[in-house]
Amino acid sequence: MGGMTAGYTDPPPGDDLDRSVDGMLRARRWVIGVLATVFLAWPAVALIRHQGLSGDAVFLVPGTAVFIVLVDRWVLGSTPQPRQHPVRDLVVLWVIVVLGAALFVVGQMNWLTALAIAAAGAGRVAANLPRAAIGVAACAAVGLAVSLWYDLGYGATLAAFGVPLLGGLLAYSAERRNVLMVKLNQTRAELARTAVAEERLRISRDLHDLLGHSLSLIALKSELARRMIESDPPRAAREIAEVEAVARHSLAEVRQAVTGYRQPSLAAELAAARRMLASAGIDCRVGAPGSYDLPPEVDALLAWTVREASTNIVRHSGARYARITVTVTGTTAGAELTDDGAGPAARSTPTADGGPGTAQAPDGAGDLGTPGAPGSGLAGLAERAGRLGGTLLAGAGEHGGFRVRVTVPFTAAGRNARQQPPGRTADDDRRSAEVASARAVAAAPSPAVPAAPAAQDEVHR
Repeated sequence: MGGMTAGYTDPPPGDDLDRSVDGMLRARRWVIGVLATVFLAWPAVALIRHQGLSGDAVFLVPGTAVFIVLVDRWVLGSTPQPRQHPVRDLVVLWVIVVLGAALFVVGQMNWLTALAIAAAGAGRVAANLPRAAIGVAACAAVGLAVSLWYDLGYGATLAAFGVPLLGGLLAYSAERRNVLMVKLNQTRAELARTAVAEERLRISRDLHDLLGHSLSLIALKSELARRMIESDPPRAAREIAEVEAVARHSLAEVRQAVTGYRQPSLAAELAAARRMLASAGIDCRVGAPGSYDLPPEVDALLAWTVREASTNIVRHSGARYARITVTVTGTTAGAELTDDGAGPAARSTPTADGGPGTAQAPDGAGDLGTPGAPGSGLAGLAERAGRLGGTLLAGAGEHGGFRVRVTVPFTAAGRNARQQPPGRTADDDRRSAEVASARAVAAAPSPAVPAAPAAQDEVHR
Protein backbone atom coordinates (compact mmCIF):
# COMPACT_ATOMS: atom_id res chain seq x y z
CA MET A 1 0.00 0.00 0.00
CA GLY A 2 3.01 2.30 0.25
CA GLY A 3 2.83 2.64 -3.51
CA MET A 4 -0.29 4.73 -3.10
CA THR A 5 1.95 7.67 -2.30
CA ALA A 6 2.90 8.06 -5.93
CA GLY A 7 1.42 11.54 -6.33
CA TYR A 8 4.23 14.04 -6.65
CA THR A 9 4.68 17.60 -7.81
CA ASP A 10 6.38 18.33 -11.08
CA PRO A 11 10.13 18.94 -10.73
CA PRO A 12 11.88 22.06 -11.95
CA PRO A 13 12.33 21.99 -15.76
CA GLY A 14 15.69 20.68 -16.90
CA ASP A 15 16.40 18.62 -13.77
CA ASP A 16 17.14 15.14 -15.11
CA LEU A 17 17.18 13.46 -11.70
CA ASP A 18 13.83 14.88 -10.64
CA ARG A 19 12.28 14.01 -13.99
CA SER A 20 13.41 10.39 -13.68
CA VAL A 21 12.11 10.13 -10.10
CA ASP A 22 8.82 11.72 -11.13
CA GLY A 23 8.52 9.26 -14.02
CA MET A 24 9.04 6.29 -11.70
CA LEU A 25 6.47 7.63 -9.23
CA ARG A 26 3.91 8.14 -11.98
CA ALA A 27 4.50 4.64 -13.34
CA ARG A 28 4.13 3.19 -9.85
CA ARG A 29 0.93 5.12 -9.35
CA TRP A 30 -0.60 3.62 -12.49
CA VAL A 31 0.51 0.10 -11.59
CA ILE A 32 -0.92 0.40 -8.07
CA GLY A 33 -4.12 1.91 -9.45
CA VAL A 34 -4.63 -0.95 -11.89
CA LEU A 35 -3.90 -3.59 -9.25
CA ALA A 36 -6.21 -1.94 -6.70
CA THR A 37 -9.02 -1.71 -9.26
CA VAL A 38 -8.62 -5.37 -10.20
CA PHE A 39 -8.60 -6.60 -6.60
CA LEU A 40 -11.61 -4.44 -5.72
CA ALA A 41 -13.67 -5.18 -8.81
CA TRP A 42 -12.99 -8.91 -9.04
CA PRO A 43 -15.11 -10.00 -6.03
CA ALA A 44 -17.92 -7.66 -7.14
CA VAL A 45 -17.93 -9.18 -10.64
CA ALA A 46 -17.87 -12.70 -9.17
CA LEU A 47 -20.78 -11.82 -6.86
CA ILE A 48 -22.88 -10.51 -9.76
CA ARG A 49 -22.20 -13.64 -11.79
CA HIS A 50 -23.18 -15.80 -8.82
CA GLN A 51 -26.39 -14.13 -7.59
CA GLY A 52 -26.98 -11.01 -9.70
CA LEU A 53 -28.05 -7.74 -8.10
CA SER A 54 -29.79 -9.26 -5.11
CA GLY A 55 -29.03 -9.63 -1.44
CA ASP A 56 -25.62 -8.29 -0.43
CA ALA A 57 -24.81 -7.40 -4.06
CA VAL A 58 -27.29 -4.52 -3.91
CA PHE A 59 -24.85 -2.73 -1.60
CA LEU A 60 -21.50 -4.30 -2.47
CA VAL A 61 -21.52 -3.66 -6.23
CA PRO A 62 -22.42 0.08 -6.29
CA GLY A 63 -20.45 0.63 -3.06
CA THR A 64 -17.34 -0.87 -4.65
CA ALA A 65 -17.76 1.33 -7.75
CA VAL A 66 -18.03 4.49 -5.62
CA PHE A 67 -15.07 3.37 -3.50
CA ILE A 68 -12.87 2.87 -6.59
CA VAL A 69 -13.71 6.37 -7.86
CA LEU A 70 -12.99 8.01 -4.50
CA VAL A 71 -9.71 6.15 -4.08
CA ASP A 72 -8.54 7.08 -7.57
CA ARG A 73 -9.46 10.73 -7.09
CA TRP A 74 -8.36 11.43 -3.52
CA VAL A 75 -5.82 8.74 -2.65
CA LEU A 76 -3.92 7.85 -5.80
CA GLY A 77 -4.27 11.25 -7.43
CA SER A 78 -3.52 13.57 -4.50
CA THR A 79 -0.21 15.36 -4.09
CA PRO A 80 1.75 16.38 -0.98
CA GLN A 81 0.75 20.03 -1.15
CA PRO A 82 -1.32 22.31 1.11
CA ARG A 83 -4.92 21.55 0.28
CA GLN A 84 -7.24 24.26 -0.99
CA HIS A 85 -10.34 22.63 0.55
CA PRO A 86 -9.21 20.95 3.79
CA VAL A 87 -12.74 20.46 5.19
CA ARG A 88 -14.01 18.80 2.02
CA ASP A 89 -10.93 16.58 1.80
CA LEU A 90 -11.34 15.54 5.45
CA VAL A 91 -14.98 14.62 4.84
CA VAL A 92 -14.05 12.58 1.77
CA LEU A 93 -11.31 10.83 3.75
CA TRP A 94 -13.78 9.67 6.41
CA VAL A 95 -16.25 8.63 3.71
CA ILE A 96 -13.51 6.42 2.24
CA VAL A 97 -12.71 4.92 5.66
CA VAL A 98 -16.36 4.29 6.56
CA LEU A 99 -17.21 2.90 3.10
CA GLY A 100 -14.17 0.60 3.10
CA ALA A 101 -15.09 -0.69 6.57
CA ALA A 102 -18.74 -1.20 5.52
CA LEU A 103 -17.68 -3.16 2.43
CA PHE A 104 -15.58 -5.44 4.63
CA VAL A 105 -18.38 -5.87 7.17
CA VAL A 106 -20.82 -6.98 4.45
CA GLY A 107 -18.45 -8.83 2.14
CA GLN A 108 -16.04 -10.06 4.84
CA MET A 109 -12.68 -11.47 3.64
CA ASN A 110 -13.49 -11.04 -0.07
CA TRP A 111 -13.40 -7.27 0.56
CA LEU A 112 -10.28 -7.19 2.74
CA THR A 113 -8.60 -5.17 -0.03
CA ALA A 114 -11.16 -2.38 0.50
CA LEU A 115 -10.38 -2.26 4.23
CA ALA A 116 -6.62 -2.20 3.58
CA ILE A 117 -6.94 0.58 0.97
CA ALA A 118 -9.14 2.61 3.32
CA ALA A 119 -6.44 2.36 6.01
CA ALA A 120 -3.76 3.32 3.49
CA GLY A 121 -5.90 6.27 2.41
CA ALA A 122 -6.10 7.46 6.01
CA GLY A 123 -2.32 7.27 6.32
CA ARG A 124 -1.82 8.94 2.95
CA VAL A 125 -4.32 11.78 2.95
CA ALA A 126 -4.71 12.70 6.65
CA ALA A 127 -3.17 16.10 7.30
CA ASN A 128 -1.52 15.08 10.59
CA LEU A 129 -0.44 12.03 12.54
CA PRO A 130 -3.37 11.88 15.03
CA ARG A 131 -5.99 11.79 12.26
CA ALA A 132 -4.00 9.19 10.33
CA ALA A 133 -3.63 7.06 13.46
CA ILE A 134 -7.36 7.27 14.21
CA GLY A 135 -8.31 6.24 10.67
CA VAL A 136 -5.86 3.34 10.53
CA ALA A 137 -6.83 2.15 14.03
CA ALA A 138 -10.52 2.28 13.10
CA CYS A 139 -9.94 0.08 10.04
CA ALA A 140 -7.86 -2.41 12.04
CA ALA A 141 -10.50 -2.51 14.80
CA VAL A 142 -13.26 -3.20 12.27
CA GLY A 143 -11.21 -6.00 10.75
CA LEU A 144 -10.57 -7.57 14.15
CA ALA A 145 -14.19 -7.23 15.29
CA VAL A 146 -15.69 -8.71 12.13
CA SER A 147 -13.23 -11.63 12.17
CA LEU A 148 -14.05 -12.44 15.79
CA TRP A 149 -17.81 -11.98 15.30
CA TYR A 150 -17.99 -14.39 12.36
CA ASP A 151 -15.28 -16.65 13.82
CA LEU A 152 -13.25 -16.54 10.58
CA GLY A 153 -10.28 -18.37 12.09
CA TYR A 154 -6.83 -17.43 13.32
CA GLY A 155 -5.29 -16.70 9.90
CA ALA A 156 -8.18 -14.56 8.70
CA THR A 157 -8.28 -12.65 12.00
CA LEU A 158 -4.56 -11.94 11.84
CA ALA A 159 -4.84 -10.75 8.23
CA ALA A 160 -7.91 -8.60 8.89
CA PHE A 161 -6.13 -6.89 11.79
CA GLY A 162 -2.54 -6.71 10.49
CA VAL A 163 -3.03 -5.79 6.82
CA PRO A 164 -4.81 -2.45 7.55
CA LEU A 165 -2.14 -1.56 10.12
CA LEU A 166 0.67 -2.38 7.70
CA GLY A 167 -0.99 -0.54 4.80
CA GLY A 168 -1.61 2.58 6.87
CA LEU A 169 1.94 2.61 8.26
CA LEU A 170 3.59 2.23 4.84
CA ALA A 171 1.32 4.82 3.26
CA TYR A 172 1.95 7.36 6.02
CA SER A 173 5.74 6.91 5.97
CA ALA A 174 5.87 7.14 2.18
CA GLU A 175 3.71 10.27 2.27
CA ARG A 176 6.08 11.91 4.76
CA ARG A 177 8.96 11.06 2.44
CA ASN A 178 7.19 12.68 -0.52
CA VAL A 179 6.47 15.81 1.53
CA LEU A 180 10.14 15.97 2.46
CA MET A 181 11.15 15.68 -1.21
CA VAL A 182 8.82 18.52 -2.14
CA LYS A 183 10.19 20.73 0.63
CA LEU A 184 13.76 19.94 -0.40
CA ASN A 185 13.00 20.91 -4.00
CA GLN A 186 11.39 24.14 -2.84
CA THR A 187 14.36 24.90 -0.60
CA ARG A 188 16.77 24.21 -3.42
CA ALA A 189 14.87 26.54 -5.74
CA GLU A 190 14.82 29.25 -3.07
CA LEU A 191 18.57 28.86 -2.48
CA ALA A 192 19.16 29.19 -6.21
CA ARG A 193 17.09 32.39 -6.35
CA THR A 194 18.93 33.74 -3.31
CA ALA A 195 22.30 32.95 -4.87
CA VAL A 196 21.31 34.77 -8.08
CA ALA A 197 20.12 37.81 -6.10
CA GLU A 198 23.33 37.88 -4.05
CA GLU A 199 25.45 37.59 -7.17
CA ARG A 200 23.60 40.49 -8.80
CA LEU A 201 24.11 42.55 -5.67
CA ARG A 202 27.82 41.70 -5.63
CA ILE A 203 28.24 42.65 -9.28
CA SER A 204 26.43 45.96 -8.81
CA ARG A 205 28.50 46.72 -5.70
CA ASP A 206 31.77 45.87 -7.45
CA LEU A 207 30.91 48.00 -10.48
CA HIS A 208 29.97 50.90 -8.22
CA ASP A 209 33.26 50.59 -6.35
CA LEU A 210 35.22 50.34 -9.60
CA LEU A 211 33.56 53.15 -11.52
CA GLY A 212 32.02 55.51 -8.95
CA HIS A 213 35.22 57.33 -7.94
CA SER A 214 36.78 57.12 -11.42
CA LEU A 215 33.79 58.63 -13.20
CA SER A 216 33.51 61.37 -10.59
CA LEU A 217 37.19 62.18 -11.04
CA ILE A 218 36.83 62.18 -14.83
CA ALA A 219 33.90 64.60 -14.57
CA LEU A 220 35.88 66.91 -12.29
CA LYS A 221 39.02 66.88 -14.45
CA SER A 222 37.00 67.42 -17.62
CA GLU A 223 35.29 70.46 -16.12
CA LEU A 224 38.62 71.91 -14.98
CA ALA A 225 40.11 71.38 -18.46
CA ARG A 226 37.13 73.09 -20.07
CA ARG A 227 37.53 76.12 -17.83
CA MET A 228 41.28 76.42 -18.40
CA ILE A 229 41.48 75.53 -22.07
CA GLU A 230 41.66 79.26 -23.01
CA SER A 231 43.36 80.77 -19.96
CA ASP A 232 45.95 78.03 -19.26
CA PRO A 233 46.28 75.58 -22.21
CA PRO A 234 49.25 73.63 -20.73
CA ARG A 235 47.35 72.96 -17.52
CA ALA A 236 44.27 71.98 -19.53
CA ALA A 237 46.40 69.53 -21.53
CA ARG A 238 47.69 67.97 -18.31
CA GLU A 239 44.17 67.62 -16.97
CA ILE A 240 43.04 65.96 -20.21
CA ALA A 241 46.02 63.58 -20.03
CA GLU A 242 45.02 62.63 -16.50
CA VAL A 243 41.42 62.09 -17.65
CA GLU A 244 42.75 59.70 -20.29
CA ALA A 245 44.90 57.89 -17.71
CA VAL A 246 41.99 57.49 -15.29
CA ALA A 247 39.71 56.29 -18.10
CA ARG A 248 42.22 53.67 -19.28
CA HIS A 249 42.82 52.49 -15.75
CA SER A 250 39.06 52.16 -15.18
CA LEU A 251 38.71 50.25 -18.44
CA ALA A 252 41.43 47.81 -17.37
CA GLU A 253 39.71 47.28 -14.00
CA VAL A 254 36.35 46.68 -15.64
CA ARG A 255 37.86 44.16 -18.06
CA GLN A 256 39.54 42.35 -15.20
CA ALA A 257 36.27 42.26 -13.24
CA VAL A 258 34.27 41.03 -16.24
CA THR A 259 36.85 38.30 -16.83
CA GLY A 260 36.32 37.15 -13.27
CA TYR A 261 32.53 37.16 -13.70
CA ARG A 262 32.79 35.12 -16.91
CA GLN A 263 35.17 32.57 -15.42
CA PRO A 264 33.50 29.17 -15.82
CA SER A 265 33.40 26.56 -13.05
CA LEU A 266 34.13 22.88 -13.55
CA ALA A 267 31.04 21.69 -11.67
CA ALA A 268 28.73 23.89 -13.76
CA GLU A 269 30.35 22.84 -17.02
CA LEU A 270 30.09 19.14 -16.14
CA ALA A 271 26.36 19.52 -15.55
CA ALA A 272 25.92 21.61 -18.72
CA ALA A 273 27.90 19.11 -20.82
CA ARG A 274 25.80 16.21 -19.56
CA ARG A 275 22.57 18.03 -20.44
CA MET A 276 23.85 19.08 -23.86
CA LEU A 277 25.06 15.60 -24.80
CA ALA A 278 21.82 14.02 -23.56
CA SER A 279 19.82 16.51 -25.65
CA ALA A 280 21.86 15.43 -28.68
CA GLY A 281 21.00 11.77 -28.04
CA ILE A 282 24.49 10.89 -26.76
CA ASP A 283 24.77 8.65 -23.72
CA CYS A 284 27.16 10.47 -21.39
CA ARG A 285 28.91 9.08 -18.32
CA VAL A 286 30.70 11.43 -15.94
CA GLY A 287 33.40 10.26 -13.57
CA ALA A 288 34.57 12.90 -11.08
CA PRO A 289 35.63 12.98 -7.42
CA GLY A 290 32.82 13.57 -4.94
CA SER A 291 34.59 16.68 -3.65
CA TYR A 292 37.69 18.54 -4.75
CA ASP A 293 39.38 21.87 -4.07
CA LEU A 294 41.18 23.23 -7.12
CA PRO A 295 42.96 26.55 -7.58
CA PRO A 296 40.66 28.95 -9.45
CA GLU A 297 42.85 29.03 -12.57
CA VAL A 298 43.01 25.20 -12.73
CA ASP A 299 39.26 24.88 -12.18
CA ALA A 300 38.65 27.38 -15.00
CA LEU A 301 41.02 25.54 -17.38
CA LEU A 302 39.34 22.19 -16.80
CA ALA A 303 35.95 23.88 -17.23
CA TRP A 304 37.04 25.28 -20.59
CA THR A 305 38.29 21.81 -21.54
CA VAL A 306 34.93 20.21 -20.78
CA ARG A 307 33.06 22.97 -22.64
CA GLU A 308 35.23 22.89 -25.76
CA ALA A 309 35.51 19.10 -26.04
CA SER A 310 31.82 18.43 -25.37
CA THR A 311 30.86 21.02 -27.97
CA ASN A 312 33.12 19.31 -30.50
CA ILE A 313 31.54 15.94 -29.70
CA VAL A 314 28.07 17.31 -30.45
CA ARG A 315 29.11 19.16 -33.59
CA HIS A 316 31.57 16.84 -35.28
CA SER A 317 31.69 13.32 -33.82
CA GLY A 318 28.36 11.68 -34.65
CA ALA A 319 28.94 9.66 -31.47
CA ARG A 320 26.44 7.62 -29.50
CA TYR A 321 28.49 7.36 -26.32
CA ALA A 322 30.78 9.81 -24.51
CA ARG A 323 32.64 9.78 -21.24
CA ILE A 324 33.99 12.67 -19.15
CA THR A 325 36.62 11.82 -16.53
CA VAL A 326 38.06 14.28 -14.01
CA THR A 327 41.09 13.19 -12.02
CA VAL A 328 42.62 15.04 -9.07
CA THR A 329 45.82 13.92 -7.34
CA GLY A 330 48.11 15.60 -4.86
CA THR A 331 50.15 17.29 -7.59
CA THR A 332 48.04 17.35 -10.77
CA ALA A 333 44.51 17.70 -12.04
CA GLY A 334 43.15 16.66 -15.39
CA ALA A 335 40.05 16.27 -17.51
CA GLU A 336 39.57 13.76 -20.32
CA LEU A 337 36.70 13.46 -22.79
CA THR A 338 36.31 10.46 -25.10
CA ASP A 339 33.67 9.38 -27.57
CA ASP A 340 32.96 6.51 -29.95
CA GLY A 341 32.28 8.68 -32.99
CA ALA A 342 34.39 9.89 -35.88
CA GLY A 343 38.14 9.92 -35.29
CA PRO A 344 40.68 12.67 -35.97
CA ALA A 345 40.51 12.26 -39.75
CA ALA A 346 36.90 13.49 -39.82
CA ARG A 347 37.63 16.69 -37.91
CA SER A 348 41.24 17.60 -38.50
CA THR A 349 43.05 20.90 -38.65
CA PRO A 350 46.81 21.02 -38.23
CA THR A 351 48.14 22.28 -34.91
CA ALA A 352 51.63 22.82 -33.59
CA ASP A 353 53.45 19.93 -31.96
CA GLY A 354 55.69 19.93 -28.93
CA GLY A 355 56.07 22.12 -25.91
CA PRO A 356 53.83 22.57 -22.92
CA GLY A 357 50.26 23.30 -23.74
CA THR A 358 50.40 22.23 -27.37
CA ALA A 359 48.18 19.56 -28.84
CA GLN A 360 50.16 16.37 -29.13
CA ALA A 361 48.85 13.33 -30.94
CA PRO A 362 49.31 9.79 -29.79
CA ASP A 363 50.99 7.51 -32.26
CA GLY A 364 48.90 7.15 -35.34
CA ALA A 365 46.42 9.77 -34.26
CA GLY A 366 46.76 11.91 -37.33
CA ASP A 367 46.09 15.65 -37.45
CA LEU A 368 44.44 17.25 -34.48
CA GLY A 369 42.28 20.19 -33.73
CA THR A 370 38.89 21.39 -34.66
CA PRO A 371 37.66 23.28 -37.67
CA GLY A 372 37.94 26.99 -37.21
CA ALA A 373 40.19 29.96 -37.41
CA PRO A 374 43.65 29.88 -35.85
CA GLY A 375 43.58 30.48 -32.12
CA SER A 376 40.17 28.87 -31.64
CA GLY A 377 39.12 25.37 -30.64
CA LEU A 378 41.89 23.11 -29.43
CA ALA A 379 44.55 25.67 -30.33
CA GLY A 380 43.05 28.19 -27.91
CA LEU A 381 42.67 25.48 -25.30
CA ALA A 382 46.34 24.55 -25.74
CA GLU A 383 47.32 28.20 -25.15
CA ARG A 384 45.32 28.28 -21.92
CA ALA A 385 46.96 25.06 -20.75
CA GLY A 386 50.40 26.36 -21.72
CA ARG A 387 50.02 29.45 -19.55
CA LEU A 388 49.59 27.17 -16.55
CA GLY A 389 52.38 24.76 -17.51
CA GLY A 390 49.89 22.06 -18.55
CA THR A 391 49.64 19.81 -21.58
CA LEU A 392 46.87 19.08 -24.05
CA LEU A 393 46.73 15.66 -25.70
CA ALA A 394 44.20 15.13 -28.46
CA GLY A 395 43.74 12.41 -31.05
CA ALA A 396 42.32 8.97 -31.61
CA GLY A 397 41.05 7.12 -28.55
CA GLU A 398 42.17 3.67 -27.51
CA HIS A 399 38.99 2.11 -28.91
CA GLY A 400 38.40 4.53 -31.76
CA GLY A 401 36.60 7.82 -31.66
CA PHE A 402 38.31 10.94 -30.38
CA ARG A 403 40.00 11.83 -27.10
CA VAL A 404 40.91 15.17 -25.53
CA ARG A 405 42.92 15.28 -22.33
CA VAL A 406 44.29 18.24 -20.39
CA THR A 407 46.63 17.79 -17.43
CA VAL A 408 47.84 20.63 -15.20
CA PRO A 409 50.41 20.46 -12.38
CA PHE A 410 49.35 22.43 -9.31
CA THR A 411 52.81 23.89 -8.64
CA ALA A 412 53.30 25.16 -12.18
CA ALA A 413 49.76 26.49 -12.27
CA GLY A 414 50.29 28.47 -9.08
CA ARG A 415 53.67 29.84 -10.23
CA ASN A 416 52.42 30.91 -13.65
CA ALA A 417 49.30 32.40 -12.12
CA ARG A 418 51.45 34.59 -9.90
CA GLN A 419 53.73 35.60 -12.77
CA GLN A 420 50.94 36.35 -15.21
CA PRO A 421 47.21 36.01 -14.47
CA PRO A 422 45.27 33.74 -16.84
CA GLY A 423 43.77 35.64 -19.71
CA ARG A 424 46.33 38.50 -19.53
CA THR A 425 47.68 39.45 -22.92
CA ALA A 426 50.34 41.73 -24.35
CA ASP A 427 47.62 44.22 -25.18
CA ASP A 428 46.74 44.44 -21.46
CA ASP A 429 50.44 45.06 -20.64
CA ARG A 430 50.58 47.82 -23.24
CA ARG A 431 47.49 49.50 -21.74
CA SER A 432 49.01 49.29 -18.26
CA ALA A 433 52.17 51.00 -19.55
CA GLU A 434 50.06 53.75 -21.13
CA VAL A 435 48.20 54.26 -17.84
CA ALA A 436 51.47 54.53 -15.93
CA SER A 437 52.86 57.00 -18.46
CA ALA A 438 49.75 59.13 -18.34
CA ARG A 439 49.81 59.11 -14.56
CA ALA A 440 53.39 60.36 -14.60
CA VAL A 441 52.36 63.23 -16.84
CA ALA A 442 49.40 64.04 -14.63
CA ALA A 443 51.57 64.00 -11.50
CA ALA A 444 53.70 66.95 -12.70
CA PRO A 445 53.37 70.03 -10.42
CA SER A 446 50.81 72.57 -11.49
CA PRO A 447 49.33 75.76 -10.04
CA ALA A 448 46.28 75.31 -7.89
CA VAL A 449 43.04 76.21 -9.59
CA PRO A 450 39.80 76.37 -7.60
CA ALA A 451 37.20 73.87 -8.67
CA ALA A 452 33.51 74.49 -8.95
CA PRO A 453 31.54 73.52 -5.82
CA ALA A 454 29.30 71.15 -7.76
CA ALA A 455 32.30 69.25 -9.03
CA GLN A 456 33.77 69.00 -5.52
CA ASP A 457 30.50 67.56 -4.25
CA GLU A 458 30.59 65.01 -7.02
CA VAL A 459 34.06 63.81 -5.98
CA HIS A 460 32.94 63.35 -2.38
CA ARG A 461 30.03 61.25 -3.53
